[in-house]
Amino acid sequence: MLCAERGIDPRNDEDDLLPPTVFSDINKATERIKQAIADNETIGIFGDYDCDGITSTVQLMRYFRRHNIEPIVRLPHRGKDGYGLKQHIIDEFLEKKTQLLITVDTGIGSVQEVRNAKREGMDVIITDHHYPRLNLPPAVAIIHPQLSPEYPTPHPSGAGVVYQLINALEGGEWEDKHIDTALAMIGTIADVMELRGQNRLLVKQGLEALKELKDEPLGSLITQAGLNKEFTTSTDIAFRIAPRINAAGRMTDPLIGLHALLEGGEALITLELLNEQRQKLTANLFEEALAEVESFKDQSFLCIAREDFPEGIVGLLAGKLTEMFGKPSLVGRIKGDKCTASLRSVPAYHMTEGLERCSDLLQYFGGHAQAAGCTFSVEILDELSERLNSDVQKHTKEEDLLPTVVIDAELSPSAVTLKLCEGLKYLEPFGKGNPEPLFLLKNIQIDYQRCVGTDGAHLQGNIAGKKMIGFRLGHLKEQLTGSVDVVCKIGTDSWNGVTRPQLFVEDIGVAAPVNKRLTAIG
Repeated sequence: MLCAERGIDPRNDEDDLLPPTVFSDINKATERIKQAIADNETIGIFGDYDCDGITSTVQLMRYFRRHNIEPIVRLPHRGKDGYGLKQHIIDEFLEKKTQLLITVDTGIGSVQEVRNAKREGMDVIITDHHYPRLNLPPAVAIIHPQLSPEYPTPHPSGAGVVYQLINALEGGEWEDKHIDTALAMIGTIADVMELRGQNRLLVKQGLEALKELKDEPLGSLITQAGLNKEFTTSTDIAFRIAPRINAAGRMTDPLIGLHALLEGGEALITLELLNEQRQKLTANLFEEALAEVESFKDQSFLCIAREDFPEGIVGLLAGKLTEMFGKPSLVGRIKGDKCTASLRSVPAYHMTEGLERCSDLLQYFGGHAQAAGCTFSVEILDELSERLNSDVQKHTKEEDLLPTVVIDAELSPSAVTLKLCEGLKYLEPFGKGNPEPLFLLKNIQIDYQRCVGTDGAHLQGNIAGKKMIGFRLGHLKEQLTGSVDVVCKIGTDSWNGVTRPQLFVEDIGVAAPVNKRLTAIG
């Protein structure tokens, strides 16, 4: 029933990806790249500092290395370079006599920069998936799903686009293809692409590809995260692998993430340390951000900016604010007279279109429907906040701006069986567009309650004889004196060779820090 409601047919999971020719300009791109290899040209790759950009860059590097080419690789530094293909980066490639530059997960907004590169004799191929503006760069080829009328929605991430470019270049098969399939899967999940259609197929193939890993660096990263590649899920990738790769670009240099995926070794150890630092810093700064927005949390758009917010953390803070309050948000880092900000949104409001309507105030902007970035003068911070607040009000309804838990079905505890757990696996992989199902158990008793984990942060107990765990719900223990309503996910717990159903509690019908609206759809 849930498969039908979500428009998912597991039988289609046996299909293969569409041919690369679904992309406009794919033939132009492959011909120019093959010419560059044949003529031994100097080739450059410019990527992005996030997980999608890094996994895209690694795939393309692996392609050129298979063909005995060592490309010049440049990833931007958040603090020093900012986002996107800038003129000083073009100049760096020109100084190194680069004849062909390929962008991955970026470039679609760099019209003047590509024009300047072309004037200096450097060809540019753009592979990207970000929101295209009216004017396009004068590149040799642009591989972009929104510029390819035959490409179905939902669209791929940057890593998915590059994967199809390599598929076209290699004719469908190549050495260690499973590594690139896994990298494309990780980029797709990390960039929160909707897991339907082609994205669902790619993620399923990528998760299967993990099982073929041996002693490759990616396999070491999976092990380092405490995962078994035989049983790794999309949720594991989203919460345990992607954040580690992202930590490099958030905390220091994204090249650490790139080297970790290419060579492993010390870079993998550094990546783990950076991720731990990122977790602690984010938790501390979020507490401060919450205190700051308290006085205006009833607005339709939340906006804060400070000098001590690191560029690599502002997106995480914005995401947490949007999740908690159910409203679009902007969190910015002030440096001198400029503010660099990340924005997150809710399904009802297209963030990048909102920025387009305020573009007269911005020096730069770009992104997706629910995640974007922009740069502007500090002196217009209040004006931009007011404009976006009005824009959100104009393009949404009041009920769109509430933190919401969507219930898929109501169950009795007796219905939670291993058979149900097995049946839910047909819905995987879970992610945006296909979230893990949530179930409502009404009027139940939580027995044998106890707080576990660091500082008793988590709540553990039994519901009708079934083990339950509520992460970050330990503070509710003293209030659970009677019957409650529970919202939970359903999984399994294995101990001493025995597998049993387990309830993963998301919310409990008692007083909570944030009120949430429960919407029954099943």
